[in-house]
Amino acid sequence: MERALALLILAFVAPSVAHAEDGGDCRNLLTIDEVASAVGGAAELTSASKRGEVGKGSVENPRLQVCSWASSSLTGGGVNIDVVPSVEPAVMAHALDVVQFPLDERREQHWTEQRQDFGGVRCSSLSPPQPSTVQPQVTGCVGEVKGAALFVGVASRMGRPTFDLAKRLFDEAASRL
Repeated sequence: MERALALLILAFVAPSVAHAEDGGDCRNLLTIDEVASAVGGAAELTSASKRGEVGKGSVENPRLQVCSWASSSLTGGGVNIDVVPSVEPAVMAHALDVVQFPLDERREQHWTEQRQDFGGVRCSSLSPPQPSTVQPQVTGCVGEVKGAALFVGVASRMGRPTFDLAKRLFDEAASRL
């Protein structure tokens, strides 16, 4: 039984390990110190995976990498990175749609949005329709970097993360692609 369980776990872990060797890994795009600074305290990596579908399958890309870090505090926030590395120029628009899905999903739920662009990087700050201590404020930036589509988002229950913070994390991640 233990051997069967170990094989089952390996079946889920092996593809992500193989993918990590296939052109980078989103876990390496930000340091734990950068994330901790962004969320205002201790943070840890909570998820790192490769997904072929996003949400309800409306946007697909088999190379999508998703990484999430969360604050150790219940009132803290988190940082998310979605990246589709090494995209052919002909499919860049689709790859950007894939990585901006976290923002699109909130727009569809009628969250209030403010936008700010930094050259080719589009940033949005979204708030839930009703003030909430459960649903965090989210500020994220999307752009093309070195032939990859990149999203970096910051979430906080304590207030709206700034555009400058999201853009700084985007720039840090972009420099490591």
